[in-house]
Amino acid sequence: MIYVVIDIAKLNHFTSAVSSDGEILIEPFKFSNDANGFQMLISKRYSFDKDSIIIDLESTAHCGDNLGRYLVAENYKVCVLNPIKTSVMRKNNVRKTKTDKVNTYIICKTLMMQDSLRFVSYYDLDLMDLKSLGRFRQKAIKQRSRLKIQPTTYVDEVFPELQYFFKSGLHQKSVYALLKEAPTPEAVASIHMTHLFKVTYHGHFDKETAQ
Repeated sequence: MIYVVIDIAKLNHFTSAVSSDGEILIEPFKFSNDANGFQMLISKRYSFDKDSIIIDLESTAHCGDNLGRYLVAENYKVCVLNPIKTSVMRKNNVRKTKTDKVNTYIICKTLMMQDSLRFVSYYDLDLMDLKSLGRFRQKAIKQRSRLKIQPTTYVDEVFPELQYFFKSGLHQKSVYALLKEAPTPEAVASIHMTHLFKVTYHGHFDKETAQ
């Protein structure tokens, strides 16, 4: 069996390949976290049989999601190793050398010591997408709530009486449209007087016409 370990980061990943006998088949190298980098990674694996390769991604938030999707789509066996397990191995590392190259070896040793591995499926990828959408929705809701506070504070300070004219609350299209055209009490009063003048004038004109 060939173990390919990938140390995930935001912009660039480090990877290496080791056989089940502990032989280093591919020295650690860096590749970018984008389509070009993924293709570079795959090009290094062409000499190996896909069925004999296990690829491990050390879980680090969302940084490895795109790479995981890419590898599963390419029909590779992909598993995600909990970083807590590799952390223990790092602490036991005699050299205490904290480099990306050494880190890939540590991850590989940890992977080889596991009794069983759980491989990533398309279901897992769909679940990741749903979680991502859920996080985005929660973030959007919080942002909307913060934005609503600003006009409410402004109205409370400048024109507190305005809220009594709108039973449904201030946060509606009609109120926003009004405040856009008339952001002060004086401007609202001006619009109101203009409207009354038009109604009165046209009403008087219609009565004279009828007579």
